[in-house]
Amino acid sequence: MKLSVFYDHILQAAEQSGKPVTEILQEVRTAGVEAVEISLPSLSESEQTCKLLRDAHVNISCVYEFFAMESCDETQKIHELLETAVQVQAGKVLIVPGFVSPQEEEAMQACMKDYEKLSAYMESNDKILRMVQGLSYAARLGAERGITVTVEDFDDNKSPLSGMNGVRWFLNRIPELQYTLDMGNFVGNEEDVFMAWELLQDRIAHVHCKDRGEEPHRLQTGKNGKLSINRGLASVAAGDGYLPIGELVRRLREIGYDDYLAIEHFDAPNQELCIRRSAEFLQKQ
Repeated sequence: MKLSVFYDHILQAAEQSGKPVTEILQEVRTAGVEAVEISLPSLSESEQTCKLLRDAHVNISCVYEFFAMESCDETQKIHELLETAVQVQAGKVLIVPGFVSPQEEEAMQACMKDYEKLSAYMESNDKILRMVQGLSYAARLGAERGITVTVEDFDDNKSPLSGMNGVRWFLNRIPELQYTLDMGNFVGNEEDVFMAWELLQDRIAHVHCKDRGEEPHRLQTGKNGKLSINRGLASVAAGDGYLPIGELVRRLREIGYDDYLAIEHFDAPNQELCIRRSAEFLQKQ
């Protein structure tokens, strides 16, 4: 398997350390990271970005973008994303299709643990059905262009993809759509990543290696109304937290996954160090 890292982490590492981006890119490449995960605006708004990456011999593993498919015709933006992925030879894109309103969030989340109830809710929600239409179009168009279109378990309760059953529902509705496994997001929705693995492993096309760090234990009210201990959702290097990153990597090997493992720890206090530690840990698995 190969390693990539979010380009935003490189920019933040440069800001935190005072080093130029070119130096951070050299350090990242030396650490064994071959590519970056990068947003569509980062590519379209800066002509220098692709040159910086080329000069550092860093590829692009995936281009991601946020959409508002629930309320807008995003056809033009879908074309832009896919055409950009072709141009930069990314091979994969990640789409965050949209969100329901805060008013709809409560009703949707009340169904998240029951696939049949959630399916009925999804089928009755026009916003979510418009997301299905947009993703279906993007996935078919991507297949024609040799680009794999993926979604992830997104860590926002207004996203219909915030839990394993939501991801499963979209994948069942859209055969061409594939899945980016984000190892660190299920815990935020009080779900077990191994249960999600059993449901979704057959559609994994990309991986985000996100660990979570312990914070001071505190009681919180869970979605079942019971008090539970919150272990924390701090951003830490892969292998430094409490999630079973190593076991998940081993399972990926067992099913024949040999593509990118993307290092992710947004807002880590020392991105430079976290990137090196994540790369070292993942290379040992």
